[in-house]
Amino acid sequence: MNPKLAEFLAGCRDEAPLQLGVIPFGMIYGIAALAAGMPAWLAQAASAVLFAGASQLVIVQMLSAGAGLLPMALTASLLNVRHVLYSMSVAEYVRHLPRRWRLLLAYLLTDEAYAVAILRYQQTARPAPVHDSTGPATTSDPASAFSAPATAGEAAPDLRHWYFLGCGFTLWACWQLSTAAGIVFGATLPPEWDIDFAVPLTFIALLTMLTRERAGRAAALMAGLAALALAALPYKLGLVAAIVAGLFAGVWAAHRKPTRDEKP
Repeated sequence: MNPKLAEFLAGCRDEAPLQLGVIPFGMIYGIAALAAGMPAWLAQAASAVLFAGASQLVIVQMLSAGAGLLPMALTASLLNVRHVLYSMSVAEYVRHLPRRWRLLLAYLLTDEAYAVAILRYQQTARPAPVHDSTGPATTSDPASAFSAPATAGEAAPDLRHWYFLGCGFTLWACWQLSTAAGIVFGATLPPEWDIDFAVPLTFIALLTMLTRERAGRAAALMAGLAALALAALPYKLGLVAAIVAGLFAGVWAAHRKPTRDEKP
């Protein structure tokens, strides 16, 4: 199989289990968008152009509540600040790619895609060539099957961005289809089918993947504590404050040097 295709399909495969939470999430957005008075075509176009699940859902909820443009823009911007950290985290792995690739991956950089792709980057180092006088160079990393064979003296090509593309494409396609399903079939769902549980479950699943490092654990702990402590604030400002607190805690933990008895 073509190495690029193999990487792409591996990304699709590893991303697929998370779609069990994305499907009802997308349907919730589609239903909420129609309930807020958005035309069906605009609700679907927002999923394709914005591709920002949590922000989309918050915007339509605020639209239903009659919120103004400035509060909606501010809330959406704060919710998406986390993507700046995602971008900083993956930048070192994709800086060698052409601009068209970086723009495409930036568009596909969402919570679920990042969670799966960054683990691939962190667990699978770029293979380095091992010179062999009897044949072409081989790689020292047994996990480098994702790369095409290298000639003597050359590093094997890094194809992990194809894995990233597979993760992002799987999520994008699922989000579009689930949004459409919510728009088309949302009105026929029985009221007792409470599918709102999918939203917190989706992020809980991501949390278990991203709290393996000290920075992730610090950000999750601080954000959780802040959300509980500030839950009584009006307009759900406690969640906004929790996001900011979690970001600061994560940055602080990332730059703090661990002590001798402390695990990284």
